[in-house]
Amino acid sequence: MEIRLNCTDKGCHKCCIETEMQLSERDMKRIESLGYDRNDFSIEVDGIRVLRNVDGRCFFLKGGRCTIYENRPLGCRLYPVVYDVERKRAAVHDFCPSAEEVPVSKIKRVERTLIKHIKDIYGFIP
Repeated sequence: MEIRLNCTDKGCHKCCIETEMQLSERDMKRIESLGYDRNDFSIEVDGIRVLRNVDGRCFFLKGGRCTIYENRPLGCRLYPVVYDVERKRAAVHDFCPSAEEVPVSKIKRVERTLIKHIKDIYGFIP
């Protein structure tokens, strides 16, 4: 399951700049199966693995494109839908220039997947 926007067609990769994308063990194993070492593409922050930034850009962003697009982390697939901790539900991240393109029905459709993903990362829902 994923959110499909035309961001790459527009040349947008704003979400890949200074990314703080959290990774599940499943994400890391999928990326490692491509031949990458988790210590190269991720760092640990407060006990959680996140994508590494190189010169302020996601490790996998090259020439404005994701080099592992078909195998990118689930959080990237679901973005700009994120978990709103204060409201305890899925919401669209207003940081994304294409946020208004995401219909409410799609937010609801991916919410269960997003919550399971957050549980996989933290072991609970914050």
